[in-house]
Amino acid sequence: MKKIFYYGNFLFLFLSGISLFSRGQGFSPAVQSHLQKVIDSFQNSQIHPFIGGMSVAVKVDGLAMWQGASGYAARNVDAQNNLLPGGTPFTIHTLSRIYSITKTFTSPLVLQLAKEGMFKLDDSVSMYIPIKTINPALNSKVTIRQLLSHESGYSDYTDELNLQIAVAAQPTHVWTPFEMLTFVHQLNEPGAIRVYSSTNYIVLGAIIEAVTGKPVEEFYRNRFFNPLRLNSMYLAIREQPQTNALLASPHDNISAFNPVFQLTGQPLFPDTITNISRFPMTAIASLAFTGGGIVSNAKDVAEWGNDLFTGRATGKSILNTMLESISATPDKDGDRLGYGVILSDKISSHYDFYGHDGNAPGYRSIMFYQPDKKLTLVILTNFHGADLYAIARALYAAIPDFTCGNKKDDKINVCLWQRNLCVPRVLASRLIQYAATLGECECSLPSAKKMDIANRKLITSSAKQNMLEAFPNPFSNTVSFSFRSSESGQATIGVYDMNGKLLATVFNGFVQKGILQKVEFNGSNLPAGMYLSRLQTSTGITELKLLRIQ
Repeated sequence: MKKIFYYGNFLFLFLSGISLFSRGQGFSPAVQSHLQKVIDSFQNSQIHPFIGGMSVAVKVDGLAMWQGASGYAARNVDAQNNLLPGGTPFTIHTLSRIYSITKTFTSPLVLQLAKEGMFKLDDSVSMYIPIKTINPALNSKVTIRQLLSHESGYSDYTDELNLQIAVAAQPTHVWTPFEMLTFVHQLNEPGAIRVYSSTNYIVLGAIIEAVTGKPVEEFYRNRFFNPLRLNSMYLAIREQPQTNALLASPHDNISAFNPVFQLTGQPLFPDTITNISRFPMTAIASLAFTGGGIVSNAKDVAEWGNDLFTGRATGKSILNTMLESISATPDKDGDRLGYGVILSDKISSHYDFYGHDGNAPGYRSIMFYQPDKKLTLVILTNFHGADLYAIARALYAAIPDFTCGNKKDDKINVCLWQRNLCVPRVLASRLIQYAATLGECECSLPSAKKMDIANRKLITSSAKQNMLEAFPNPFSNTVSFSFRSSESGQATIGVYDMNGKLLATVFNGFVQKGILQKVEFNGSNLPAGMYLSRLQTSTGITELKLLRIQ
């Protein structure tokens, strides 16, 4: 399964932007709009109509998250399963079957249990399940390590035609791993070649339960779902949904099995991509088990990818074992296989992406992580005919190049008040909390305002010749003000909160016309946040926003 904000309306703009954060925190409105247009363009393609819908999540570790959705979670159909206009919208909360992304949970779980002494990776399958009794044609000397690395030589159960016919004939049957194994063949000698087979990960699930005496879903939930707050996730058939969110209906062409359906008296399906929600998914989901049984929304899959590949989910040791297991040789699909993960160049020819995809009846999915940018990209769809890698490439191209500095992921580009800043990642995270966006500023404002924007000055009409600057801004503790008055006389500089309350007087004295002066201000006692500095002279008031970070 395979910009400047003028003081009078700044607070309004800042607060109104919060509504965007639920879908695109850290990304500028222009980037968010571009990402949405990308998925809408695939959804509305006239050349290759997108029958179902999709949900997308893009997460940059500690910096940004965007979610978008398009299309239908379920299409309207007539009594013969022909498509009708309209349907139920696919939203960012819609659940979908993630299929083989499930392997990215099973692999680290196996490695954890091995580390805890439950079994050894070089133990044979026959030590824990009676493989020869179940299917005498299968090699019983296959090891747990060979299952993890797809080197068992077992055929992929999803390719077994007799099993497909059995599922079509009995779609409500709940299959066990042992029943599935009776249909599998030994294609290669163990360890001879690395060939992708979901059978391996179903057997791993059976071993986990045989050794521990506990259902595998308890391990998923107690070690991953609950600690990482992946609240939408559950293992299909074994568990019930944890939320009231809608599970998208599958869209696929299963008319090839109409002869079976005629014999069994089941509804027939047109020779097209249809809403096959009338076809029970019980058998398919139960077979998927630890190789593809998890259901989720896109956001939680993105959170999982981020936590897994940064080491937060399992620890660096197990993550490194997974990454070091990746083959140096691509398989027939161009993927380099490892323990529950693949290394792919299908999204970018310049950057490596680690993760997995899912591909089975009615649904497709991808979850990939780019380590240099610490970026996770997830697409879930209920349209089996979708080309998710084409969508992923287009989405990745729409994300601004936000890394800077001499080393990979050394520093991050952010845009703050229409000024480009190249700052350490930890600082970028703080700036994004105060309205900065990821990547360089997208456009320049009219030339008459450029100097004021560069200095982030808020100038009244009566004080156009006054000057007030602050450096550094944003600041941590101390900030230096440079100022000049257009007329000689009394001048004051004060620091105010955004409600206009005076917090500190920085300067109060006589100034000469046109003479540049500097004064230091220690703001270490101020909480992190946005403030306003104000220069007042006989000619008027000049204001400048300040941002304190900790």
